[in-house]
Amino acid sequence: MKKAFLIALCVLAAGAIYAGGSRETTGSSGGTTIKVLFKGPKADGFDAVYQEYLRRTKDTLNIALDITFVEHADYRDKLNLEITSGTDYDLVYDASWLRLPVLAADKYYADLRSYFNNDAYPGLKKAFLPSVMENNVWFDRMCYIPLYRAYGNGVPAIHYRQDWADKWGIGQIDSYEKMERYWETAKAQGILPFAATNTRGFFQTYTVGGAFPGAPKAGIQNFAVAGVDFMVYVKDGKLVAVAPQGAGDAAFKDFPAPWNRDFAMDRFEKFVEWNKKGYISPDSLTVTDAAAPFNVGQAASYIGTLDDLESILRTLPDYSPEAVLGDFLYDESIRNMRPGSIPSTLAGNNGMAVPESSKKKDLVMRFMDWLFASKENHDLFELGIQGKDYSINSDGTFKAISTYPAAWPGYGFTWNPNYVTYSEYITGKNREYRDYERKDTSFVLLPIVGYSFDGSDVNIASTIAQVKAVSDKVALTKLHGILSDGTRTFSSAKEMMNTNIAECYRAGLQTIQDELARQITARLNSRK
Repeated sequence: MKKAFLIALCVLAAGAIYAGGSRETTGSSGGTTIKVLFKGPKADGFDAVYQEYLRRTKDTLNIALDITFVEHADYRDKLNLEITSGTDYDLVYDASWLRLPVLAADKYYADLRSYFNNDAYPGLKKAFLPSVMENNVWFDRMCYIPLYRAYGNGVPAIHYRQDWADKWGIGQIDSYEKMERYWETAKAQGILPFAATNTRGFFQTYTVGGAFPGAPKAGIQNFAVAGVDFMVYVKDGKLVAVAPQGAGDAAFKDFPAPWNRDFAMDRFEKFVEWNKKGYISPDSLTVTDAAAPFNVGQAASYIGTLDDLESILRTLPDYSPEAVLGDFLYDESIRNMRPGSIPSTLAGNNGMAVPESSKKKDLVMRFMDWLFASKENHDLFELGIQGKDYSINSDGTFKAISTYPAAWPGYGFTWNPNYVTYSEYITGKNREYRDYERKDTSFVLLPIVGYSFDGSDVNIASTIAQVKAVSDKVALTKLHGILSDGTRTFSSAKEMMNTNIAECYRAGLQTIQDELARQITARLNSRK
């Protein structure tokens, strides 16, 4: 249950007028206050940061923030309720994996195009390149402000204990063969080889952001609609083929070799093999935290991204002082830091939006312009007050003095490639990888950028709901290597997926597939 607070601030003339409910007010009421829906609890030390913000801007910007902090588990429902009911919020967190595809399609979010690449808003112009914003357009509206530190949205890696790998004679893990040797040894030692959470399972393993290594350069891209992963093949700017993972080899006959088969099944069969070998917990479908057992030495590895490094390196010594972190970047090209290796559409996994119902759009964008106008402004919110919450080391990294820098969720408010300050924990090879993923030359654009499936048509939306009810049967089990759809057990991942996709077609999948092909063709034609 969320606790209510009333913070009376005397910095501005008018006092806070809100009390009760789940809102934690951080600013005064009135015409210069914007209301923010924030995903996550309030960071310790935020009150002082906010007071400093008011002090710095009272004679210039003079914009107060009335922020409602919502616990992560409650945010999806809270966001949906507020937006669809005509909220009076002016700025909200949303994401491509949250409610953005639906709310943007239904035009609940304002088109912000006039504020970007505009000399009247130099902070936004500086921090958000035209190429970035044009590829964050949702349904013809530039309604999404993308937040990321690197345009690849985080390079995936399997985090493991390098000290154990060395002790067990495996050394640096740079292949799945070594990873499996490590897992086998961990199991023999009575340690869970791989900690997985209920919603992720083996997660991105074998893919980077849903893209298989080498697929982007071959013109192949993944689109998830109704819980089904469609693979599309584009050649010379034209759509050649569309096929859902699990449809069988014949569905991929028009794809180029070696992709002219149901290639994603290899990945899911591997998950089954790992499950049978005991690399994953039998209760993995109920686990909500993978980092905790890893930190205390109960698990030998778990999957995440390079964005996790700071948190792990800061926390791990508290529980396992002898631990040395290792990271297996399973894409060989990325592991060797080759140019053009990280697939990207330039679209942000996390971001912010302004509700169409807001009467203070200009005020919101003035604040956002201030926030991204300078590193000083940006760092106040992301790192806190220099000298109180953090200090800067001689190498440009920061040292946390308080808990604020670690508690502040930058992905939901402040992340931007122009304003990245690494923690003192990011050194050596980790620093090289972090620098590598921020270089423009490190990326390869996927064949189709600036596009999201529009499922707002009533008939399409109804079909999506029907198909998703079927695809949901295996949505999680396939990621955990579990051969069940809740009603029966299968002999292989291929059999399970083939059966499920066949059911999806009976529920209307072909209608979605045809619409996806139509929309992609229109998108490709519009880029010529």
